[in-house]
Amino acid sequence: MRRKSVVCLGSSAVAVLGVLAFVTGVGSELPNLADRAGGFLAAMDPQQREAGTWAFTHRERFDIHYAPIDLEGVRHGELSDTAKKAGENLLAAVLSARGHEKTGAIRHLELDIRELESGRSGVEEFRDPERYYWAVFGEPVADTAWGFRFEGHHLSLNVTAIPGQPAATLPLFLGAQPRLVPEGMPSAGVAVLGEEERLARELYESLDETQRAAATLPYKRGRGHMLGQVSTLRDPASVGLPRRDMNDDQRELLDAFLAEFAGLWSAEIEAARLAEIDAAREDLHFAFVARDEPPFSFYVRVSGPGVLIEIDNTAGGDHLHAAWHRPGADFGEDLLAAHLERHHRVLALR
Repeated sequence: MRRKSVVCLGSSAVAVLGVLAFVTGVGSELPNLADRAGGFLAAMDPQQREAGTWAFTHRERFDIHYAPIDLEGVRHGELSDTAKKAGENLLAAVLSARGHEKTGAIRHLELDIRELESGRSGVEEFRDPERYYWAVFGEPVADTAWGFRFEGHHLSLNVTAIPGQPAATLPLFLGAQPRLVPEGMPSAGVAVLGEEERLARELYESLDETQRAAATLPYKRGRGHMLGQVSTLRDPASVGLPRRDMNDDQRELLDAFLAEFAGLWSAEIEAARLAEIDAAREDLHFAFVARDEPPFSFYVRVSGPGVLIEIDNTAGGDHLHAAWHRPGADFGEDLLAAHLERHHRVLALR
């Protein structure tokens, strides 16, 4: 079967993610992000609103989980149909159609993992496409800073809305298990991070001997190279092949890899993320490592000033983690500091 990046197949996929059909605003001007968040909170019952809201300054806003334990907020599956629809519409305001489809496919993969882990205690409860949690930070109004998080297994979306700016949307965590869903499973043929992997491998395979020596890292199992499974980090030292030492075709592949990530967001946010990448583009480095055993095991990193994007598949070769950080400025801290200094003459403190 031809590999598909994110498309879910079969009636089970439609049943689980059918709420996506309720999403409005596609092809038209999207309502204000704060209005969507306010409508989402209004659709919750009082107990859910209390469980799912924090002050904008609360430390919880900087929490992020790379394993589906100790999740905080309101469980998506416990919301009413009206509130679920409002939540999906909030996601649609910050994600592109492809990004919404990809994150939906990640959630649907819980049914595939459920089959893989069949017989384990608690698997029906733990591997659930609706076991994802909402958290809202601050009051969602257009003239103040606020944010929200949508998080669960293999997904953490962290959005900070700052007046007069496209939303900050990093750090981002995406995962996929299985890497390519086999026949007979609910998401058969789906490879959620398949296009990203294809571009990284194609770039690596295009390198000549000297370039490959610069790009290749020593193999480390168990995500031994991965830096991004943290809440925030400062600029790591760049490793690998500099973009400036690539030929035009190779730069085009690297840029396509970066655009694949940026294209997860709505047009305005995508442009802001690409501008951040552009600021570092000539200082970007590409690093790669792969091993035939376990099959398809690999790690890729693209890094530079204010940019860190990684994909790791070294934990068994069938379990991908991807992270995107803006080192030194995650959670919109740079934009927030500039806003506070410009409009309130104070510095953002954490």
